[in-house]
Amino acid sequence: MPESDLDRVLAALRPEVVMEGPRTGVAWFHPQPEHRGVPGWVHGGFAAVVLDHVCARTAAHVLGERVVTGTLDLRYPQPLPLDGGPYRIEAEAAPHKGRLVRLRGAIVGGDGRQMVQAKALFVTLATC
Repeated sequence: MPESDLDRVLAALRPEVVMEGPRTGVAWFHPQPEHRGVPGWVHGGFAAVVLDHVCARTAAHVLGERVVTGTLDLRYPQPLPLDGGPYRIEAEAAPHKGRLVRLRGAIVGGDGRQMVQAKALFVTLATC
């Protein structure tokens, strides 16, 4: 794959996260043909990468430090159509104490349905 194509594919997996409040991060996922699992659908692993990224950026903002993923629990209530994007990605951190934070995240379709859901725990690098 030419480098410019690889950059495009990887950039879609690391969307820019904008904070919409003190504990809520939002981004947009624009699936690329290379994100395909079975024909017509986004591969679940790519959905996981995008959700992990948005949750991590949100957690880092909330904690004020770099973080690593402690746990990431995913649910796929709806298949994610490859041509259905862009998809809104949301992550919301729970109130926290100390060096870890729990988040809920989702990839949301244009009709407002949660296509992929995540529960996650992030820990600051200082505790690793």
